[in-house]
Amino acid sequence: MNLLKNLKNALLMLVCVGLVSCQSSNSYIAEVAADPLEAAQEYNALSWQEYLQQDVTSYDSAAARISRKAAVRVQIDYGHALINGSGTYFKYKGHKMVVTAAHLFALGGGHVLHDKAVITTPDEQVMGRLVYIDKIVDIAIFEVPTLPSRRAASFSRATSYPIGSTVYYSGFPGANNLLTFPGTLSGDGYGTDIAMSSFAWGGSSGSGVFDENGQFVGVVVSIMVGNGFIGPQLVGSVVYVAPATLIDTAWLKDNLRKSKEMKHAGF
Repeated sequence: MNLLKNLKNALLMLVCVGLVSCQSSNSYIAEVAADPLEAAQEYNALSWQEYLQQDVTSYDSAAARISRKAAVRVQIDYGHALINGSGTYFKYKGHKMVVTAAHLFALGGGHVLHDKAVITTPDEQVMGRLVYIDKIVDIAIFEVPTLPSRRAASFSRATSYPIGSTVYYSGFPGANNLLTFPGTLSGDGYGTDIAMSSFAWGGSSGSGVFDENGQFVGVVVSIMVGNGFIGPQLVGSVVYVAPATLIDTAWLKDNLRKSKEMKHAGF
């Protein structure tokens, strides 16, 4: 029984982690703009509402647009292995940051203000500094430089999760470029997580989930493991989301301040 429980827990935590890969990061770059500088200037010239009204035929809702335009790929490089996940680019208190899943550090590490991740967008590849990690809730946050090809989402967290409400997330599952999925909130999930009826697989971990008001619901962290005929099996239609309300903003703000001071310390 303990062996089965440990196996289920391991699958729950790791099923959405991108598989170890030696492929070039170029194969993961999505939506390459014809003119990146022109695109960046266009984004900066628009108000937020004007921006959301663009490409209305391409998205079902504002939430889908927000999640897609803010999505990034997150990679933890261990030297001998590269762990792939997804993340969301946010603006918060004058900082730019990427929120993702803490279990991308499954092979070790996770030291705040020390460890880094490779953040890949359609037109940039930058290093992000870890400024927050909660391995129990399963959320990690990296401070990053401004990413001109992305549109930073507002760090406005949803305070309720009505069962049956529609949500969206965007990420980089498997070897795919950027994909956007709808979901339906289903109720309480595993531990403190929210259960969502949707789809997820390796590489989806860390994707930001948004409700129809464009508020940040949480982070995709795992999928359900059920009992099959010959043992545990994955139930890909039940996706678990770590709630954004569990992010300790006091600690986050303090670490963002410390990270900024480190940049100007001359070391």
